[in-house]
Amino acid sequence: MISVREVRDRAVIRPVKRAVEDQLLDIPGVVAVDIGEKTTAGCGTGQQAIVVSVPRKERRERIDGSERVPSNILGIPTDVVEEEVTLHHAHYRLDDPVPPLAPAESATVFGGVGITPHRPVTVGPEEAAVEGDCRRIGTLGTLVFGHGASVLTMGLTTFDVACMDDAWSVGDAMLDPHSGREYADLSRAALSGRVDAAAVTIAGALDRCCLIPGVGSVTGQGSAEPGEFVRKSGFGTGLTCATITSNDVTVRVDHGAALGVRVLREQLKVSAAEDQPFAGAGDAGAVLVNGDGRVVGLHVAGSRDGTVGYACPISDVLAELDLELAVTFRRLRAYDEYAR
Repeated sequence: MISVREVRDRAVIRPVKRAVEDQLLDIPGVVAVDIGEKTTAGCGTGQQAIVVSVPRKERRERIDGSERVPSNILGIPTDVVEEEVTLHHAHYRLDDPVPPLAPAESATVFGGVGITPHRPVTVGPEEAAVEGDCRRIGTLGTLVFGHGASVLTMGLTTFDVACMDDAWSVGDAMLDPHSGREYADLSRAALSGRVDAAAVTIAGALDRCCLIPGVGSVTGQGSAEPGEFVRKSGFGTGLTCATITSNDVTVRVDHGAALGVRVLREQLKVSAAEDQPFAGAGDAGAVLVNGDGRVVGLHVAGSRDGTVGYACPISDVLAELDLELAVTFRRLRAYDEYAR
């Protein structure tokens, strides 16, 4: 975990960062604004700073004065780092086979499996390695209950996976990417300043399980703090682990031509150990789980090399979609049995 001094310094910097982050995001090329340790020549200085991410750093003298990141803001140092941000869904042509990276088809639905809308999406070369009519694939992160007139058993994923664009509607069918079996339909979704998430209702004939393969049982929700170790199981890269490096990052995410660039504020940032990938294409929708089995975040995006990930805090996701995590002590068979 981070030191008491780091916690204190972050608390001092936080209101300043929030006040100026929109101005920083307006600078051409800036993709994220965060709080973190300032580095010099690749080495940490021990000093907390406002950290600005850009896809490619340029020498300061080659940047027009109006487009430079100030060296300090109200006495707080800044740091500029190289980082690209991309959504972590995957695209496959409709006739391409899907690699069997996820668990085999089962009559039981659990976290970490793949999910794809029945409706294809049209993508261009600027959005994906493939183009044309494609299947968009992500991860069903974990099971949740929807509040409302009745209790419904649902699965959690991201807006960009389940909704894809502005043509979505409640009731859209969701498929298993391998078999093409329909196992859920879209129920709730939100793409806001803090949340990129969707919930799908699981078909009533299927059993459910709160176990996430490789991660273990879900025991509840938690809040993430810098320095905390987390795991995730995603359709794209399977079981991986990382460390929470921030819960203060504001990031610009390009959702394509239909939805444009959206800003997600006060997100979680995770970094993989020893430059090993943490997440990649197909992992959007996976949940971050801490050592106590508590879900702390919903993975949305990350760096192109997969060493950095961005996730919505799970408390914001559940509040905005009016959901509750399904946990191990719940009885999770078919919905009609649960409702009795």
